[in-house]
Amino acid sequence: MKRLKKDHSTMAIKKLLMMVLFTSGIAMLSVGSSTAFADNPDDSEKASQETALKQVTYDIKYLSSDEMGGRQPGTPGIKLAEDYIVAEYKKAGLKAPYEGDSYFQEMEVGNQRSVIKDKSVLVLKGPNDQKIELDLGENFVTLVGRNDYQLEAPLVFVGYGIDAEEDLNFNELSPVDVEGKILVMIRREPQQGDEDSVFDGTEVSKHAYIRTKIGNLRAADAAGVIMVNDGFSVTDDDALVAEDQFGTATSRFPFAHVKRDVIDELLALTPVVKADGTELSKLSEIEAAIDLTLEPLSQTLEGWTATMEAAFLSQGVKTNNIIGVIEGEGPLADETIVIGGHYDHLGMGAYGSRAGGRKEIHNGADDNATGTAAVIELARRFNQRETKPARRLVFICFTAEEMGLLGARHYVENPLYPLEKTVAMVNFDMIGWLRDDKLTIFNWNSCPEFGPVLDKANEEIGLNLQKPARGFGGSDHLPFFQRKIPVMFIHTGLTGTYHTPEDDFETLDCAGALKVIDYTEHVVDGIANLEKAPVFGTPTSPPRVRLGVVLVNDTEAKTVTIEAVNDDSIGKRSGLQVGDVIMAIGDEAITSRRQVTRAVRRDTGKTIKLKIKRDDVEMVLNVTLKAEVSQ
Repeated sequence: MKRLKKDHSTMAIKKLLMMVLFTSGIAMLSVGSSTAFADNPDDSEKASQETALKQVTYDIKYLSSDEMGGRQPGTPGIKLAEDYIVAEYKKAGLKAPYEGDSYFQEMEVGNQRSVIKDKSVLVLKGPNDQKIELDLGENFVTLVGRNDYQLEAPLVFVGYGIDAEEDLNFNELSPVDVEGKILVMIRREPQQGDEDSVFDGTEVSKHAYIRTKIGNLRAADAAGVIMVNDGFSVTDDDALVAEDQFGTATSRFPFAHVKRDVIDELLALTPVVKADGTELSKLSEIEAAIDLTLEPLSQTLEGWTATMEAAFLSQGVKTNNIIGVIEGEGPLADETIVIGGHYDHLGMGAYGSRAGGRKEIHNGADDNATGTAAVIELARRFNQRETKPARRLVFICFTAEEMGLLGARHYVENPLYPLEKTVAMVNFDMIGWLRDDKLTIFNWNSCPEFGPVLDKANEEIGLNLQKPARGFGGSDHLPFFQRKIPVMFIHTGLTGTYHTPEDDFETLDCAGALKVIDYTEHVVDGIANLEKAPVFGTPTSPPRVRLGVVLVNDTEAKTVTIEAVNDDSIGKRSGLQVGDVIMAIGDEAITSRRQVTRAVRRDTGKTIKLKIKRDDVEMVLNVTLKAEVSQ
């Protein structure tokens, strides 16, 4: 998710292109439309690309139209999307693998799950018989869960509920005992408006995600969560989320969302206390303090408990993965490559909408009409070839991804072809915002063979490939990865329209999406023609590097001083001493501790010039940020 301002001049050009394309008429789309150029290969290729752009553009526009209603499983809109995908599979000549020449792998999901209103309770009880009773829908909402619950436990304030110990040396769970407690947690993350924030500047880091937080809280054996909106992004009315806002992320954990004035009322009675004794009686004061120092303010709210009760009603609905096959030919024909992307989305704002409870159509143009169009277009291309691929290609448009990768999980539990013979999975999810030709490929290092294939495929296309060392799990490749199948996730980046009603066709770069498809066609060719099957190898995280020093940040003097130096650390080996004031790293003047953390992370593996002041004497030390140095 990125806070991205749209370039309106660029959007205007894109819209003009779309108008030109569509006024030319989708009826022109056919393989024969390029025959007039047959005498000139360059003209023929150009015509072919124009035809492909028209078709892919139409695919995306139709699948993300209001007629689809947001493609939520169990709705008429997703049935229209299914009909369209099946029709395109048939036109492409894909083999239907199920009984009765069906492309449907049927499944049932608990889509229609809701909170039983008169069984949802939240009461905060404090010392001296203080009590704050809340009204469902007015100042709190219960998030949909898997199991009914009745819970009473002490309240603990945990700031933003972030455990970034390994990445940023920032952990709001460690200073306080959270086991068996109900945690009061602020949404998202600190320093959101700060370009220099260690939490990826003004981008949203992984630590802001509800799923990340819940995973950490469950690992710490917390009993439940009461979440409150963060002050940076709160709307005027401090809107509560929809009860199904976060999909399955909160489904196994008692979870409620309350308005900020509820917690402010509690804090007025029992303030959060800083180390220097300063009392903070408002959320805004707490957020400002954390932003300034990046020091946790987690603490027990003495004398306070919460009673949380909830019951849920569940009704299953039927939905389908849509699967078509191109058989391979030759000695490797029994090996399978899966090419997939999910075609479902959020309907009127279910599961994971970021739109503050707005019940509007979430068209999901980028997420993931673009990925669905890529699957369909590659199916067309590979089945039009005279020669069959060396390995079997299985094209899957997955359902219920937004509900927790349910379609992909169902497939790996009920595979069409043996998983031990499934040698790769290529996943498209959001390819409609190609900026500066940057294409991100997550999990490319899930096997050693992928790197050369990706680079070779790019020789003709010339994209700016981004290959993060860390993998990403939040899409349909994950269930395959968990079964030790090599995967790659093709992605052009999150945007400000992500999971909002603004994720519309008009915002997209369809020509960029086509360029991604062109590139991935070469990638699939490369995988299909490998002499030996790719070998799964779990990608390792980049080695963690720290200076091994304790820093004190004087915010008034804007100085950063070394308070302690760990034995056998990079800092010790580099000659750093207690009392040294860090003045600069390279050409960057240092005025805050977070700058040091960011610089170390940024320059891992390099040697940096660290300018310090020691006893009024300035000096420069060369510090090599090598993970192999003992820390």
